[in-house]
Amino acid sequence: MPDLRTLINQMQSGGDFVRIARNPLAQFGTRQRRYIGAEIMPERLVNENQYTEEQVRYRTVVANAGTRYSPVQKKKGVLVGSFDVKLAESDIGSELTSRDYDALRRLAIRGSLDAVRNATRWVETTLNLPLVEWIERARWQAIVNAVVQLRGDNDFTEDVAYSNPSGHRVNVAGDWDTDTYDPFDDIFAMADLLASKGFTLSRIIAPRTVTSKMATNDKVRARAGAIRVNVGAGLQVSAGRASLAQINGVLDEEGLPAIERYDLQYRTSTGTGYFLPRDVMVFIASTGREEQLDLGDTLETLENVVGYAGVGVAAGQDGPGRVVQSEVFTNKPPRVEGEGWQTALPVITEPEAIAVLKNIV
Repeated sequence: MPDLRTLINQMQSGGDFVRIARNPLAQFGTRQRRYIGAEIMPERLVNENQYTEEQVRYRTVVANAGTRYSPVQKKKGVLVGSFDVKLAESDIGSELTSRDYDALRRLAIRGSLDAVRNATRWVETTLNLPLVEWIERARWQAIVNAVVQLRGDNDFTEDVAYSNPSGHRVNVAGDWDTDTYDPFDDIFAMADLLASKGFTLSRIIAPRTVTSKMATNDKVRARAGAIRVNVGAGLQVSAGRASLAQINGVLDEEGLPAIERYDLQYRTSTGTGYFLPRDVMVFIASTGREEQLDLGDTLETLENVVGYAGVGVAAGQDGPGRVVQSEVFTNKPPRVEGEGWQTALPVITEPEAIAVLKNIV
């Protein structure tokens, strides 16, 4: 029966860890833990860590009238632009020690398939997903603030700025907790802004804290039909909390998409945080851009993306993609050490298809 060192080495040499790191579906999470940002800016493997992103967009330009035998009238239907991309480094280390190490070692000695499953789960949970979640957090920093904050040990600090069109990220005009203020005015203004740029709003994403403020706002409740007036034995007004379905019903009547809640948290060494800040509402427009995912036997197309998360060539590697590695140490204390690293950063190709309401209080 193989010992634990042999098992880990076989998984490493057999490509098990590579398959974990290169699984394109990992970026979307699970049904219980869904990374919405990956649907907006999915990962794309790129062969260079610093390059110029060439934007080529085609648009329809209406034809002209002409005479029967005159030459066709040529018009430009291509918009071309470019910007520089420099991917960032991120990494994670993990250690399996003590009781978990001994349990995994015993399973390996017995030749149990649980040893492989447990080793795979440990690598996926402590090495691969932390890198996936680093990208997800960076996506939302880019979307909400047009800045990705790179932070690391030894006081490493760098901010990566993105295009931030005027009027696309603004503070709300009033307090959504105030019953005399109508939050829908802010929402409709953002939808109108995107429409003025030729975009159709396709997604509205907000945390529960924001939809809860809307649910108890008198103006919202009145629009949603959550305030009822009874005129039986005198004037009586009963105010109920507006449900998300009722709020989305108002949006639907205006031809706007429903609000999607996003409340997923990530963990740090000192606490937790939210991928989407608690005081914002994000608007994503249809772009016509597509990103294809290679799932091995099939290609899956994601439509209306606003960019992608570039995953380049990690340190010491020949091709693009995340890297996870693991090694068994038998000196005291016996342990399994793992490392994961990547060269990656979100790239926004449609900055005007994003709008954000901020400081919702």
